[in-house]
Parts: sequence; structure tokens; C-alpha cells
Amino acid sequence: MENQVEKVFVKVNQVWHKGEAVSKDENTFKVRIPDYMDFEIEKNSKFLERQNSPDQRFAFGEAKQRLEGAYISFDKLPENIQNAIVKGEEYLHSSTYVNDGALKESVKMVQLMYNQNSGSKLDVQIKRNEPVKLEDAKAYNHQFTKEEFEQMVDGGKTVAFTGHITDGNKFTKLAYYEPKLNDIRTKSALTENTYFFGQKLTKVQAESINKGQETQISINTKKGPKTYMVSYSPRAERFVTKSVENSKANNMKVEEAVTVGEGKKKSKDKSMSL
Repeated sequence: MENQVEKVFVKVNQVWHKGEAVSKDENTFKVRIPDYMDFEIEKNSKFLERQNSPDQRFAFGEAKQRLEGAYISFDKLPENIQNAIVKGEEYLHSSTYVNDGALKESVKMVQLMYNQNSGSKLDVQIKRNEPVKLEDAKAYNHQFTKEEFEQMVDGGKTVAFTGHITDGNKFTKLAYYEPKLNDIRTKSALTENTYFFGQKLTKVQAESINKGQETQISINTKKGPKTYMVSYSPRAERFVTKSVENSKANNMKVEEAVTVGEGKKKSKDKSMSL
């Protein structure tokens, strides 16, 4: 009988990779990760971690390294916060320090994100002392208009905008006002490479949802097509769906909006054997 495949994280060349492992013996795993030949590693190696849950996106060792680079002690955080961070969820961290004879507070939002070269990066956004003003509301070389600013700050809405970086490459992002930071916060927009219940969105569907429009999507299931009215919460990075069949709103427990090429890639099924 073939050995059971386990989901693991392995650190190779200073980068944590997600892979699969099978037992070779009681002390050794045979591991497969993308872009590398299969290799063996000791089960108690500090460079290997077993995946705790299906929605864990990053290794605990990776999270610890990234957060400590931002002067946050990962080991001192509650277990539920640690688990949220390795799932790629954002975390609002508050700490105090003494400066000029007075106790000061530092507040910042941190979130682990996928990076093609280093495996991950830690996004850090520090809370503004005062609510952001229109002239300072900028992101990815985009100056938000008065209308966009008011929609976010006064209306609590999300806006889609076109950003660009130094090489001139343009892309769509989502932005909203985060009162916990007194600032505009941005998230990745949905694309035709984003999966909804295992099915890719079309370009039209992605653009419609990015604009905040509730969009009808049909999913093929074993029991036949199932139709939903779909919207998206960039704050939670979750889809919000309403079943068309019973017209009752339900917050579906969707792991995340997985976008190929930006987050974890959907790998082809490969069987492993010893």
C-alpha cells in the first residue's frame, strides 16, 4: 500500500516552499517541491514543518522570521493570532515604547503575502497620527480623486483604481478607508486567474465584482449547476454569496480568493511513491 502523502513546508536556499512528503522510514521523508528534484530530509529537521491545516499558506518559521524583522515577537503572540498570520490574514499590532520621557504607542497592520522570489514578504502599514487628507490619499502612483476619496472615507465603500510602478506596468487594485489606521488601505483586485469554488472567474465577472457589483455566477457541481449572486470583501479577502435558489443571504466559508501567479498556485496533481 502506498504511503500517505503529507503536506509540508521545507526551507531550501533560504526560501520556504510548500510541498508534499511521504515516509521513507521512521526517521526520513521523501519530499517533492516545485522546481526541484525529489529529495530526502529528516523528519525532525528544523528546515521542515508539517502543514497544520488546509488553509495554512506560510510556515511558522517563515512568519517568525518576517515579523521579527518588523520588531514583532512572533512567539509572544497568542496562538490564534499566530494561526491567522500563517493563513495570510492581516493582524493589527499595538505596542508601546518610551521616547523623550513619555510612553508612546505604535500601531501597524501586518500581513504575510506571497512573493515569487523570496517565498513571502511582510506588508507593513503604520497608523497615521491623524486621518488622511485628500491631498495625501495616494497609492501606487495614483492620486485618488475627490469622488473616490469621499466614497471611501464618507461612504465606507471600496473603489477600484489603476495603479502603476516605475516600469510603467499598469494594474487594477482595490482601495478602502481603514479607520484603525487613519489611512487608505489597498488590496489585490480579482482577475480572470482568481478561483471561485474551484472555477476561474471570467474577465467580465472579475471586473464587475471589483466595481462592487453583485454578480451572478454559475458553478458546475455533481448535482448540476448552482447559481450564486457574488460580491467580494477586500477587507476580509473573502467572497460573500447569496444563493439564487433560496434568495437567502449566506456568508459562505470560502478559504480565500486564490489568484494564480499572485498567491499560492494551484498545482497539478502528482502522485508520489517510494
